[in-house]
Amino acid sequence: MTPGRPRLWPALAAGVALAAATPPAWFPGAEWLVLVGLGLWFHVATDERRPGWHFYLLGCVHMALFSWSVRNVLFLAYALIVLLGGLYFLLASKATRAVAPRWRAVAFVVAATASFWARAAMPEICYPHGQPCHALYEWPATLLPVVVGGEPLMNALLAAGAVASLPLLLAVRKGTAWRAPLARFAAVVAVWIGTAVVGASCLPVPDAKAPPVRVAAIEPGFHWMQEWLATPLAQRAARNRQLVQERLLDPTRALWSSPSPPTVVLWPESSLHDSVALRDLERGSVRMLPDLLPPAPKSSRLVLGAHVQDAGPPTPAAILLDADGRVLAHQEKRRLVPGGEFQPFFGLLPAAWSKALRDMFERAFLTLPTATPGRELPPLADAAGIKFGALLCYDNAFPEPAAAQVEMGAQWLCVLSNEAWYEGGGELHQLMAMTVIRALETGTPLVRCTLDGWTGWVDARGKLRDHLPVQPAPQPAARILQVDVPPGAGRLPPLAWLRAAVGPLCGIATGSLLLLGLWRWAKLRAARTASRTGASPGLDQGTPGSGS
Repeated sequence: MTPGRPRLWPALAAGVALAAATPPAWFPGAEWLVLVGLGLWFHVATDERRPGWHFYLLGCVHMALFSWSVRNVLFLAYALIVLLGGLYFLLASKATRAVAPRWRAVAFVVAATASFWARAAMPEICYPHGQPCHALYEWPATLLPVVVGGEPLMNALLAAGAVASLPLLLAVRKGTAWRAPLARFAAVVAVWIGTAVVGASCLPVPDAKAPPVRVAAIEPGFHWMQEWLATPLAQRAARNRQLVQERLLDPTRALWSSPSPPTVVLWPESSLHDSVALRDLERGSVRMLPDLLPPAPKSSRLVLGAHVQDAGPPTPAAILLDADGRVLAHQEKRRLVPGGEFQPFFGLLPAAWSKALRDMFERAFLTLPTATPGRELPPLADAAGIKFGALLCYDNAFPEPAAAQVEMGAQWLCVLSNEAWYEGGGELHQLMAMTVIRALETGTPLVRCTLDGWTGWVDARGKLRDHLPVQPAPQPAARILQVDVPPGAGRLPPLAWLRAAVGPLCGIATGSLLLLGLWRWAKLRAARTASRTGASPGLDQGTPGSGS
């Protein structure tokens, strides 16, 4: 290696450390490597000798490792996640470099926060997985700042803690003055603790007199795609009916005939492949499974995943049935999965490219993913009138759907999800980490019901209270999680406006830093060009004293 050339290992180590901390942590305690990864990233970003491809490689390593199970869905999608994900790290590092050295710590905190927010909010290709704060989902007390400022504020605190700890560790190692670095590190910890205290005080207090809601989440334990591929085309309809009967209807019958039947039974997303016409729903005349649904207590309700459809493509939905199978209400999916439920930017591609990609998606999913994003509808309600919000799969990954339901009075939330595509990969843990964040942001308990994923429930303080062990499909039989969920307050914590503002403000600041860096680069380039031509910047070559 040429003397003076920066070594590559810090960039690689930063990407590996961030990936090792991302759920699921690679080993006990690895979640705290998020601070190491962020600290190494700051070290790499502020090294003037490093070329931009070091920053890009750092991001690609991180994205490649924690997103590995996406390859089970479609390898092209996995490759694009890695290649595009590295750009966010590159831009954040360039923004950090754009300011004077004494301001780079602050610039890095802002730019890193903005990069994770932008990746989650980017139109058409949003990918909210793998944010630093997700690493601490098993330590919900440390995540209480999300009540105040959402995921962006928590990411900023982690970045600030990593940046402040680096000079302190170097001072201790070299035996140099350590008091100033210690003071800065203590200040960050104090802000973290103070924000957590404020967050805890902001969480609404639920009604202690409200009886718990008995919820049963049925996890069927199979993957529709695997079943279809293993079944001849002529027999698929019969196999579909058999699976619904054995894995969903029979367990529901057993629950409803028990001495203490649940108030609400949950079936996951993609339970049924039927589409219900919206105009029929609005007339209130729809019944589902009329000949198959077992007799139910009048106090019980069933929520299942199916589709609703108007004139265009269908929308995934959670449909609420009463004891007689009548559809009482429904909730539509607001956030669709890029690639899985719609094709992002396909309309901008040449026709031949677009067709080739559509054919690839159709081969991967056995059907072309085309769905319509749904509307934000009022919460559902059980027989006692307790309101609850239903989120469909990817809705769980974003703050807005959960917040909207609680703002309309939902006292608990459920997620109906189909995660069998990942075949038991790390995304299951990342989605559970997002569930913890959603529960904390809204101060509302949340129950997850999955086709093949991680079924469990999280209380209003973000603690994972009970769950089924993760067992990828195929499973020999359905599994059931029964829990008593204490209703939440049915209102959002204060400072909701701040949670929505932190990310965009960091994004605007980072964009300004990038423009500053571009201006400085253009100015330096102009000065070097003038130096090579023998002219002084800002002077006319034809004026006296100009050397002409």
